[in-house]
Amino acid sequence: MRKIALQENVIQTSSSEVLTRLKVLLGVRTAKELAEIFDLKPNTISSWKKRNTMSYAKVIEVCHHFNIDLNELFFSDYQNLSIDKSYRNIPIIYIEDYLEYYLSMHAKPKKLKQIYVPKQVGFEIVIQLYTTLKDQVNAKLVYAFCKKVQFADITMGENYVFLLKNKGFQKYNVVEVDKKNNRISLYKETEELSWVNAKEIVEVYHIVNYLSC
Repeated sequence: MRKIALQENVIQTSSSEVLTRLKVLLGVRTAKELAEIFDLKPNTISSWKKRNTMSYAKVIEVCHHFNIDLNELFFSDYQNLSIDKSYRNIPIIYIEDYLEYYLSMHAKPKKLKQIYVPKQVGFEIVIQLYTTLKDQVNAKLVYAFCKKVQFADITMGENYVFLLKNKGFQKYNVVEVDKKNNRISLYKETEELSWVNAKEIVEVYHIVNYLSC
């Protein structure tokens, strides 16, 4: 009886709705971007919508790779309940969006791409960047999970992503904080120590964790 009741409460979801939700969860905006993730041609995605069908094997493969709950895609009631109560939107800045993000700060604010994450996570933005991880020699493309902080809250020995004037997003380790002269000493792989004045800093993000892309 319980199984029948659950089935009666589920709202049937079209392929178009599933693909729209998948774009939201993956942080992409267009069918072309979605097709690239699926490793398919864009017209294949379009045909799925028109015919109200899809390659479920492909969808499951992508969901498994990106750790997406299949219930959120296929069951409307479950998706709404799950996202309303357990998830929140987190902005994500990809490398190709660096310039647009910086320029938009002086004009109309840019609407960032979003991802859904559990509400209890300890970060508020995700920034894609190249960096050398611990015990590795070559730089890797990673997602840095960050919290925005003020200059006064910067502490020595911690890793931060700085949005610097004319330099964009850069990951540094803070070596020294000179609050009297309003400057900090920074270290970056393959570079010498450098002093940066507070006026050169547009934004600062404390790195909570990393995830390789």
